[in-house]
Amino acid sequence: MKNIGKYAAFALLGLLIGFIFFGNNEAEPVSEDTSNMTVNGRWTCSMHPQIEGQENGTCPLCAMDLVYMATADTLISKNQFKLSDNALALANVQTISVGQGTKADLSLKLSGTISTNTETDAIQTTLFDGRIDQLYANYIGKKVRKGQEIGLIYSPELYLAQDKLLTSISYRETHQKLYNAARNTLGLWKMTDEQIDAMLESGTPMMNFPLYADVTGTVTEVMAAEGNYYSQGTPLFKTSDLRTVWAVFDAYESDLEFLEVGQEVKLKFTAHPGESISAKISLIEPIVNSVSRTVSVRVVLNNKDNKFKPGMFVEGTINKSINADAMVSIPKSAVLWTGKRSVVYQKPFPDKPIFEMTEVLLGKRLENEYEVLDGLQPGDVIVSEGTFTIDAAAQLNGKKSMMSKGTMDDMDKIPNDSRMKLKDVPTKININAGFEKEFDGILKNYMALKDALVQTDPWLATKEAQSLLNNISSSTNNNEVQSHLQKISLSLERIINSKDVVKQRRAFKNLSEIMLFLAPSMNKLRGTVYVQHCDCVDGFTGGSWLSYDEKILNPYFGDEMLTCGRIEKTLN
Repeated sequence: MKNIGKYAAFALLGLLIGFIFFGNNEAEPVSEDTSNMTVNGRWTCSMHPQIEGQENGTCPLCAMDLVYMATADTLISKNQFKLSDNALALANVQTISVGQGTKADLSLKLSGTISTNTETDAIQTTLFDGRIDQLYANYIGKKVRKGQEIGLIYSPELYLAQDKLLTSISYRETHQKLYNAARNTLGLWKMTDEQIDAMLESGTPMMNFPLYADVTGTVTEVMAAEGNYYSQGTPLFKTSDLRTVWAVFDAYESDLEFLEVGQEVKLKFTAHPGESISAKISLIEPIVNSVSRTVSVRVVLNNKDNKFKPGMFVEGTINKSINADAMVSIPKSAVLWTGKRSVVYQKPFPDKPIFEMTEVLLGKRLENEYEVLDGLQPGDVIVSEGTFTIDAAAQLNGKKSMMSKGTMDDMDKIPNDSRMKLKDVPTKININAGFEKEFDGILKNYMALKDALVQTDPWLATKEAQSLLNNISSSTNNNEVQSHLQKISLSLERIINSKDVVKQRRAFKNLSEIMLFLAPSMNKLRGTVYVQHCDCVDGFTGGSWLSYDEKILNPYFGDEMLTCGRIEKTLN
């Protein structure tokens, strides 16, 4: 009983001490500094962070249940996310401030092949109808000299001409002109005086007439075979003087501003690893290939040692310093490529570990940098090292990342109502009668732009885009659609500023998505409008467009896949 009494006394004493120190203490609890960090949140899809909805909702794209994502009030955009200091240290993330340089070193690489020097190419033909009985220059690599005998031919016409000359000898004294005409006929067929005299002396026409080479060179292609009949002027074989050859490169339109005749090129050959030579550009062809959108650049090479053979692969490197006073450039390590898109991770607040993916439009390829045409401004802070780690963190946080399909603008246009089905996107919006009338002109300009891309004509596309932009600029800009018109203007400016049809089509996809959002909202359209779609666009992410014509004419591929697509909806 004494032990029980002791334990009870100790318990009562502990309760009394606890009450004295803690029971009456109403001081505020200790907490971390939460200024600017009030926790908020939203319901979203972990696979498609652009979707927002309500509790117990589902994603309209993948039907997954929405999850609650906590954010902080410093994250002013739904696509921003924050990393801890420990995570940044482990990832070895480095950032830089985007700036403008004064000079930049451009390293331009071109791919090409060795070809024959067409200025020395020649074709050996037959001078008269006949049967090739023997052909000595009958394989590639055979060297021939001008005047060298290259074969034997039997010609009934030549045989009759010789027989006519032999007959005319009997009345040579009385009909000198007839005799001379018969002899000159053989001369036109390149029978020499010695051959004619030998034939007259023997009194028998030649059955097989020797063929002589008209050119000097190496046989590069054989087109005739022994035993076959050939008419006058038919090619027998091609030759080329391989003591000089051409290195022919394909240069994109965007690279032409850095190329000029006489510029030095460093050449490397697959067949001769470790070796390189220097040469100079001799010609830049004045015509752009309408399919590949490239221009041929030619370099003449001395080939006396027969080291360079037609068909070989060759790589050319051009190093040039360019003026970069107004150029915004970023390191190549900062860029992530996702098909046709290029993205970087930006720090909206330089002093806080907050990041956000930003899509950029790149221009010139410098030695270790890219020129930025759109998406960044001087002074912006971006991730230069550890970009893949930041992207992985974005995916884990349910934010936009390089794995997100489509462009940034595409994702922003998906409605946030999680109850909406994908087939219902986009929905109608409220417009006024004034803008509905203006939309007819905008739609007409859009169709002209679409037709220019169907023709794969970047110059016409630029012209039509400018017309559409002028129409947009003169619009009353109804408040309900003002933000959409601004996005259309941005896409049109990208089309106008680029002569590359691939980039123009990329911008056209963004433009079309906005037009697809606006068109169903019109009470009445000018005629029937078809919503057409191709699944193969943009790495099989798909792309849609509007058309007055029921027939599929694909603006994203042109002649390459002109009829690829289907009609998804009809608007009236």
